[in-house]
Amino acid sequence: MNAVAILAYSGGLDTTLSLKKLINDGFDVITVTINIGDERDWGSVRRKAISQGAREALVFDQRQEFADDFIAHSLRGGALYENKYPLATALARPLMAKKLAEIALDRSAGTVAHGCSGKGNDQLRFEHTIKYLYPQVNVAAPIREGQVKRSLSKTYQESLDPRESNSVYSIDENIWGRSIECGVLENAWEEAPEEIYKLTKSIDKAPEEGLDVEIDFVEGLPVALDGVAHSFLEIIEILNNAGGRHGVGRIDMIENRVVGIKSREIYEAPAAVILHTAHSELESLTLSKSQIRLKRVVSCEYADLIYQGFWYTSMHKDILTYIRSTQSAVTGKVKIRVQKGHVFVLGRQSDFSLYDQDIASYEKFDGFDSDTAVGFIQLHGLESSVQMRKQKELIFSSAKIFKRLE
Repeated sequence: MNAVAILAYSGGLDTTLSLKKLINDGFDVITVTINIGDERDWGSVRRKAISQGAREALVFDQRQEFADDFIAHSLRGGALYENKYPLATALARPLMAKKLAEIALDRSAGTVAHGCSGKGNDQLRFEHTIKYLYPQVNVAAPIREGQVKRSLSKTYQESLDPRESNSVYSIDENIWGRSIECGVLENAWEEAPEEIYKLTKSIDKAPEEGLDVEIDFVEGLPVALDGVAHSFLEIIEILNNAGGRHGVGRIDMIENRVVGIKSREIYEAPAAVILHTAHSELESLTLSKSQIRLKRVVSCEYADLIYQGFWYTSMHKDILTYIRSTQSAVTGKVKIRVQKGHVFVLGRQSDFSLYDQDIASYEKFDGFDSDTAVGFIQLHGLESSVQMRKQKELIFSSAKIFKRLE
């Protein structure tokens, strides 16, 4: 009996070639395909795996789990890699890897395989998770191990079925976003062609009139749109459609991969852009200045952790504990408008709001004594005043941009 290998299988170029290479190496291969939002014929993917020699082809629908147990944490944490990328693919990999490990344990398989190359980030995300959860298993990466070029992979795929047309682009899609790379996009100077976009309209084709939406949040998670309750997954789907129609969610960035390579990445993430904008705005209303400043630091660290594949770690547990605490007051409503590729915040409100109109208003002075400002100014500038008095000569002699007043 041949050894069993569990393969993460999408039906695309790299995973199909990986399937054949594993079979040629003497493995009985069980493919695992996970639906997390990519619109495709999953039965067709299963049949393709079987036709190419897989002993068994498993397909799982895990969109709800992906939304509730992965995306939700990243939204509440404000996780945007390099302040732009909502981490759609990065969030999906630990979920997929966990499923691969579960199947490998269930089927007593000694090998788990993926179709990642040696230049990408996904190899880290898959392998970290698999090894954390199933340390004894062997991890195989046929594309990386064979140094397979994408052009050769494409040629192989076409040889399987000449009728099958495959894009020159590498595309990954789920409910939180869609990533596109390769082809002409590898030239950082070239404008991304309109043909690559699927979820979003171009700004010139988006409606002139914007769409207003009210989003209700409870402890940092959206629970309703325009007063109608929905599951988190439903809200993502609705906002993907609404935002995409209005050209919201296109991201074109030069990204720093974990392996040290800069890459040009194109993303479409309408719901992610909308929800991160609205969530951040509600935090500005309900968190103190100090909380917001620390949360920004933690959000950056959290995005890096997710991007690098360290989902199942103690560090992640520690960060989540902090994030949950910050979200206890992030309950309220944000009114936004999507229009011509932009998300405009129109209003925000919360029972836990730290914004007090009576104090903030220049027409009222209830609760605020202006006379206290004089003493506050003296104390606020005390440190710099003492330093200027004691070190004036040093300050002006070492900083030529300062023009000394005589």
